[in-house]
Amino acid sequence: MSVNPANPPRPSLRAADKETFAHFTARHRWRDIIKKAIDNICDSLNSSEIDKNEEGKKIVASMEELINQIQRNDQLIQIEDDGRPDIVIWTDVLNTYFKDENWFTATWLFAESYLYRRIISIITNTKHWKNYDPYFHQKGEAFKLSFTEIFEFSKRIDELISSSSSKIKIDDNIIFYELAQISLWGNATDLSMLPNFGNDGNIETKQFEESKKNILVNDLEKAWKWLSKYSNARVDFILDNAGFELYSDLIFSDWLIQSGYVSEVHLHVKSFPWFVSDTTLDDFNWLLKTLQSNDFFSSASEIEKSSLKKLVDRWQSYINNSKWIITSDFFWTSPYSFWHLEEKAPELYADLCKSHLVIFKGDLNYRKLVYDCKWETTTPFKEAIGPLASSKNALPLLSLRTGKSDVFIGLDEGVEERLGPDKSWMYSGKYAVIQFSEGNK
Repeated sequence: MSVNPANPPRPSLRAADKETFAHFTARHRWRDIIKKAIDNICDSLNSSEIDKNEEGKKIVASMEELINQIQRNDQLIQIEDDGRPDIVIWTDVLNTYFKDENWFTATWLFAESYLYRRIISIITNTKHWKNYDPYFHQKGEAFKLSFTEIFEFSKRIDELISSSSSKIKIDDNIIFYELAQISLWGNATDLSMLPNFGNDGNIETKQFEESKKNILVNDLEKAWKWLSKYSNARVDFILDNAGFELYSDLIFSDWLIQSGYVSEVHLHVKSFPWFVSDTTLDDFNWLLKTLQSNDFFSSASEIEKSSLKKLVDRWQSYINNSKWIITSDFFWTSPYSFWHLEEKAPELYADLCKSHLVIFKGDLNYRKLVYDCKWETTTPFKEAIGPLASSKNALPLLSLRTGKSDVFIGLDEGVEERLGPDKSWMYSGKYAVIQFSEGNK
């Protein structure tokens, strides 16, 4: 039987299994996520805008009904057409593979993606709210909490870039490893994990070194050997979270350009609000605007503000000169695993084939890479990504992922046993993997 969304290459993860994080997510986390979105909508109501208020109340009622459908474990229903071209794909996949399934019996990857597509459809089918992001407030508030790290990062990236002309030359491979690791940990990053290069170019921060122990597979050396063969290469980031994680990804992208190994970075954002914190084009533009906002950083010193302005001016120049290209495709918010990328999004895949390295960020992208099923943890990475490694056009790819779901692959024998029978290590966010496949380029 062929591999498809209802029949992954191994038994699928489903919320019906009460011993999984998938079950906990469907039973509890989804409800809390929707309630938070409802709260954000209620906070946005304005008594002077009667028509908008009425629409807002209808959105809230629809979302409350969505919670009830999940809690009752109802059968999955058609997503209301909101004018987006991907609705045809969603309707086809639902009717072909999940016609008689409910929230808990459908594969977790499909059910969770279907949930977020339902939410955006409810909002889009309005006049006054159609462009509203129900998660925007949360993303903005989270970014504010990283105030200190934001300025420290801008300072460090200037140090790294200027090191090329200083007496103390830090090896490029060391910088690549550390910036990739910062990008890996994303929103979990704090100042204790920032690399601090001493006068001899060595890393001084012990906490940063300690964090490496929780990277269960680390292929950064392989990735560096691959990328460092090139000059003026193209790198693609399939982005994950907005806010501080996006900021850390841009710091990494900045250095890749400045290092000379890379001349073009393609940054792939989501087409609409997705999985609460995923980056959209609006999130990207908001980040650049906010980094130069005196109101947002009112307590910052003039030196700090100047540092950020210098940083963002450079980033804006990359965009203006097509060194950074921000792009989106509905495939990234489709119900398909990335096993089907070449088949279902041939134009996107053909474009990605021009890249020298495609970096997939975060847990959801990892789940889609390995088809979100019950692999043995010792399954080789290249086996678990299927055609993305075996196709004659296979991409060179790097996955930077902290574990927030029930799937890990590529681990050495004995690692799972060492971490213990309690599977919470898989989704605690404490452990990570960095996995590379050179493809067939």
